Amino acid sequence: MIVDMHVHLFPTQEVGKQIVTEIQETYGAGYHSYGTPDEYLADMARAGIDYGVMVSFAPDHQLKNTNFWTTAITRPKKSGPAAYPMLIPFVSVSPTMKGRTPVEELEFRLKWGMRGVKIHPIAQGFAPDDERMWPVYQWLVARNLPILTHSGINVVENEQTDLARPRRWLPALKDFPSLRLILAHMGGGFWDEAIDIVRTYPQVMLDTAIALTAVELRNKNWLDDTGAVEMIRAVGADHVLFGSDYPWIDPAGDVARIRSLPLTDGEIRLILGENAARILRLAG
Repeated sequence: MIVDMHVHLFPTQEVGKQIVTEIQETYGAGYHSYGTPDEYLADMARAGIDYGVMVSFAPDHQLKNTNFWTTAITRPKKSGPAAYPMLIPFVSVSPTMKGRTPVEELEFRLKWGMRGVKIHPIAQGFAPDDERMWPVYQWLVARNLPILTHSGINVVENEQTDLARPRRWLPALKDFPSLRLILAHMGGGFWDEAIDIVRTYPQVMLDTAIALTAVELRNKNWLDDTGAVEMIRAVGADHVLFGSDYPWIDPAGDVARIRSLPLTDGEIRLILGENAARILRLAG
């Protein structure tokens, strides 16, 4: 089984094109597709991926609509199966959202089948040690649900990077030591901080998005083969989850790169899907 833990999807090609081209124009970041569900399904099939986790987030004024769409397309219908049953919905909240509180939004979306939470401290403008998020963490711990967070550099390093450094999670983990945290991008360039957190809080996981992409980025949030193996062995392969960061990255290339690393077959199976299947309670 292969599970892609880090997938961004958009409801139409027009919406996806607007987002990916704006990021390309601002930061020079290329992209693989416009990120519609059907485009991703074709890429899933080509890469041999069984499940993709939608890690949706949005500005506050679009947050609830994004959560609605994410859960609506993955929720079984009264008349039949879900439109995209191979996609697993993570929703997002923020401490500044209007209307329903973050916990009320999570309670509502839980009934619609959400399986976890995604936040992006830099893009959403708050740090994980903002105590207004404590009720969210408490809610997740009580339900044993994961939260996946952007960590480290976001395309380029700037003054906002500190919001997403792994160490900004330490106050929350101190108060919620069993929080099922997933640090995206393996710490995003802050490798030592991520390693220390996983060793101190062994329920914390890392996803490989961008950090292990097949594209040779040669920047601070990308690891070459030697660095990749050292990082994986430092935390243990049972703490690493494959993520592509679709649609910016072609998942087939990243699957191939992980398989090419000098790791054991067992380590590769854990990273590509077995760890995610355990966390998400997926059938083999």
